[in-house]
Amino acid sequence: MSGRNLNKEIFLNTVKSDASNGTSNAIVMLKHSCPELADAHCEDIVASILGAMTMSDSDKVSLVVTAPPSFAINARTTMNVVQSMINEANRNILITGYSLSSYFSELVDTIIQKSQRGVFVKFFVNDIDKQPSFDKILRHKGRFLKIYNYRQDDDKMAALHAKVISVDQQQTLITSANLSYHGQQGNIELGTLIGSKQIAKQIDDIFTKLIFAKEFCEI
Repeated sequence: MSGRNLNKEIFLNTVKSDASNGTSNAIVMLKHSCPELADAHCEDIVASILGAMTMSDSDKVSLVVTAPPSFAINARTTMNVVQSMINEANRNILITGYSLSSYFSELVDTIIQKSQRGVFVKFFVNDIDKQPSFDKILRHKGRFLKIYNYRQDDDKMAALHAKVISVDQQQTLITSANLSYHGQQGNIELGTLIGSKQIAKQIDDIFTKLIFAKEFCEI
C-alpha cells in the first residue's frame, strides 16, 4: 500500500480489528503509508482514533489529513478544518502550539479579534521564549486571551507536543500537525475531528489540572 491510496474505510476497520485482537496492523499500515511519521506519532494517532471510535453513537468523528495533492483519500484537509473551527468559534477556544510560524499569522489575527469580542481563548505554548512568532499574540493577552507556557528546565527534551484545537466545548481536533505551513499543507499529517461534548470537556479538564499542577505557567 502506498501513501497515495490509503483507504479510510480499510484503515478504520483495521483499527477496530486491532482493538479486538490485540494486534497492531493499523500502526504498520499508517507507518507504511506515511513513513515520514515517527513510530510514536503513528501509535498516538491510532490510539486517538480508537478512542474516538468508542464514543457514543451521538458523537461524530472524521479523519483530517494534510497530504500532497496526489493523495486519493476521502477526508477533510487540516488547513480547512483549523480555519473553520477558529472562524466559527462563538464561546471559547482551547489551542496548543508546539510551534507557530508566520504562515499562521492570519488566524492569529482572528484569534485576537475573537478574544476582543468576548470569546475566551486559552493558548498553550511550548517554550515561548524560543518562538518569536508569538510576539503579536502576547501583546494582546488579557482577560479573554490567556497564554500558558510549558518549559521544563530539568529536562531539555521534554515538550508540549500535543496538537489540539477545541472550540465551544463541542468540537475537538487532535492532530500531528503543527501550526505552520508544513503542518497545514506541506507534510503528511493525520488527525481526527471529534464532535463530542464529553471529549471536549475531558481535554479542558486535563489542561486545567496541568495549570493547577504548575506544569504550565501563565504568561
